[in-house]
Parts: sequence; C-alpha cells; structure tokens
Amino acid sequence: MPEFTSALFATHERPFGQEHSLIAHALLLEGSRPYWEVHIGGKIFRFIPHPDFILEDGLWQLNNYCQIPESEYKHDVSENAPLTLEEEFGEDICSKYRNSIVKELSGTGIHYKLITWPGFWVNKWDAKIKKWQDEAVKITSHS
Repeated sequence: MPEFTSALFATHERPFGQEHSLIAHALLLEGSRPYWEVHIGGKIFRFIPHPDFILEDGLWQLNNYCQIPESEYKHDVSENAPLTLEEEFGEDICSKYRNSIVKELSGTGIHYKLITWPGFWVNKWDAKIKKWQDEAVKITSHS
C-alpha cells in the first residue's frame, strides 16, 4: 500500500492577521510509482508526475485546481487511476508549465506550504524552494 511522504497546502491569507484559509491540498504517495492526489471541493484528482519534476508537477496541478471555479470540476469524474501528465496534456504543455512554474505561482496570491516526511523523492527540493522564494513565490517548507 502506498504511503504519503509529502503534502502541499494551498492557502489564502485572511484580510486581518496572519491566519490562512485552506483552498486545497495535495499528497504525494509513494509506491511502485509515485503519484499526487489533489484534494479540492470534496473531489480527489490523481496524476503521475515526471520523476525529474515531482515538486513542479505537484505545484502546477494544485495551482491549476485552485484557479478554476468549483463548477468546472465538481462534475468531473474523480478518483480515477492516475495518468502521467504527458499522457493527459502532452509533452509541449508539460514543458511550458514546468519552465514557467515561478511565473505561474508568484502571480496568484496563493501561499504554498510543503511538508515532507523521509522519502526518496524529497531530498533535493530545498534548493528549488529557496530559489523560488527569492523569485517571489510564497512557499515554505517543513520536514
């Protein structure tokens, strides 16, 4: 049975104070092939990230689901077996989003929080997160 080793939370800062409201979250499940589950509006959407872009793909999809109105995804079939993003969107679109992840995340006003537990995939993310923070992405990381 897969175990989750990372969680991403997408929040909006409330108008007064440092409190945040949860919009959605994603869990990275590791088994024979790692996959993300995005939890939003009572739905669960699964996908398989590219092994070289696990964090980027998780943030890209979490951000996308946070940007679309609930009416657009509430009738989608959820809890299907996960597909790779390349199968779902094609290599060109995947490459475009992975290369523009900072631009995609920094202009949203959404705060992201990554929590990791020991796992194979999470070892090299600290440098990426620091770089993205320096480029105005609102993201924090805790292990």
